[in-house]
Amino acid sequence: MSKEELSNDDKLVLAVKKRYRDMLAEGVDPYEWAYAWRSEINRGGFRAVDFLMDEIVDTGKCVGCAACVTICPTDVFDYKDEHPVDTRKDACVLCELCADVCPVLRPLDKDLHTLLGFKQPIIDEGFGPYNYAVIARAKNKEFLDKGQDGGVTSALLVHLLEQGTINGAVLGDVLPENPQIGVQKLATTSEEIVQCSGSRYTYSPNTVALTEAMRRDVHPLAVVGVPCQVDGVRQQQYSSIRLEVAKWYQKNVSLVIGLFCSESFTHEHITFIAKELDVDPEDIVRVNVKGKVIIELRDGREIIMKLKDFHPFARPACLYCLDYSAEHADIGVGGIGLDGWTFVAVRTEAGHKAFQAGVDADLFEIMEVDEVPKAKSLLIRLSDMKRNKPLPALMPTLQERIEMGNTNPKTFYKDYNPSNGGKNGK
Repeated sequence: MSKEELSNDDKLVLAVKKRYRDMLAEGVDPYEWAYAWRSEINRGGFRAVDFLMDEIVDTGKCVGCAACVTICPTDVFDYKDEHPVDTRKDACVLCELCADVCPVLRPLDKDLHTLLGFKQPIIDEGFGPYNYAVIARAKNKEFLDKGQDGGVTSALLVHLLEQGTINGAVLGDVLPENPQIGVQKLATTSEEIVQCSGSRYTYSPNTVALTEAMRRDVHPLAVVGVPCQVDGVRQQQYSSIRLEVAKWYQKNVSLVIGLFCSESFTHEHITFIAKELDVDPEDIVRVNVKGKVIIELRDGREIIMKLKDFHPFARPACLYCLDYSAEHADIGVGGIGLDGWTFVAVRTEAGHKAFQAGVDADLFEIMEVDEVPKAKSLLIRLSDMKRNKPLPALMPTLQERIEMGNTNPKTFYKDYNPSNGGKNGK
């Protein structure tokens, strides 16, 4: 189709795309990139769904955070295979929110730290701003046994729910036929929160459940997610495009708990484990990574496998996330080399208020971080590894990475050599 035959909507999409790509090529300040689409707001908007699909989803750069899905006021998107699908594109009302909330298209706005209310004094030692950190575990044996590393998140959420501080939590659950495949869950009872305890190393689209929360008007709401999901939630809450759907998230999401995350595995890693151990996938009760892969089976066996054997199953999309420690969450949590304990970084006033409520209720055993110094050192190192990359918009597409021969998010920038035409090798 010639340019003359394009509709005005299509021409406008192409104009925004050119403006955006010119900004990238010319080295424009990344905090100005959003002007590429925001400049259209006062002119009536444009069909941003096409721009988002062309730049992010179709290039393989989508991290799967679902922010575009859950912010859309007219239900343009479905979510399938960890990506948005523009099923009802004709329903687009040109609001541009789907582009504005995408954490891959642009960095978060400069004023976000002020808006999030970080607790003073702020410390930043390399894993994001925080006020204090502890190592903790739940005293309740049920949370301790069912949780991944210490059960802190489940214990805290149940307490907040029972006290009426929150009325629901967006979490990850699992498929009944495969306990390592994550699905989203809006939990509104203590039993549902406990059911969601533990981590999966496949990508769990937790934040897709935000649409159900909004539809049912469940609030105040806690959200638990990995860093890319945390960033998507923050983009929704504080988008410069102030429509009612964005205001709902800002008003009603009262606590965001971020899970430390280096990368997740594709679903094929479950098939690999099952084949290697000659078990059914549903017999794999828990997978944990502590420099090695620890597998717990339904028959009580614990099997250790080499982490390097799982490198082929690293989820390619995770390259486009620059955050290990969920720097924009109210509370960041993770096992970080600990056995049965949780590293807890309290970042904001909202995070402090929630965690202190759990401390006051005597929910946790607590150690000082200095008692296990290797945990913080590892957290800083892993955070630095993810930060030390170009912004996602400036990275190669998935197809380009395939042609280079490396889709592993952990090793790509160790091997990437721009002076050799982008080929892998030192």
